[in-house]
Amino acid sequence: MRSTRTGTVLISGLLLLGIASIAQAQWAERRVSIEARGGFNVPTFDISDAVDAGPSFGLGAAVQFAPKLWLMGDVDLGFHSGADLAGGGEAPDVKVYHYVAKLGYELLSEGQSSWSVIINAGAGALTFDADGAGSNTYPAINVGAKIGYRLSPRVQLLLSPQGDIALTDNDQVGTSNAWVWPFTTGVRIGL
Repeated sequence: MRSTRTGTVLISGLLLLGIASIAQAQWAERRVSIEARGGFNVPTFDISDAVDAGPSFGLGAAVQFAPKLWLMGDVDLGFHSGADLAGGGEAPDVKVYHYVAKLGYELLSEGQSSWSVIINAGAGALTFDADGAGSNTYPAINVGAKIGYRLSPRVQLLLSPQGDIALTDNDQVGTSNAWVWPFTTGVRIGL
């Protein structure tokens, strides 16, 4: 009876160790990264009549959850001067805040070369904060890419061209779909 218990305890312990080592091996395959970026936000179509291109700053995080799939989150803060109006004067300055969750697909992996290319698409929100006029937040969609060049095993230079389309209220923003393109460069750090 005592040897049966001892055998059961030993087998249970070995199974737990095996499960733990499998879980650790699976976790080791998952990669996590953070990034900081700077560049320009470029408005296009109707919203470009109201604001000019301006500087932006962005932060991002990503988790690889399958061999070529990434779950990503980005925040970009854009600062736009008001555009010159046709009748004279200038539109108000506008800050545009981008909050987007994305799914990324890795076309070129770091292991294959010094370069990595991830295309992404997602959804989130854009907040338009006009000087003296308050702020409004609208649902948005996103497409873009993350292009990295490996400097070291954990550090990459990063180029992040993105396209964000906010589904806006024509009465508040002057268009029903505001297209703003954050073009940023920065650094990605693997954790």
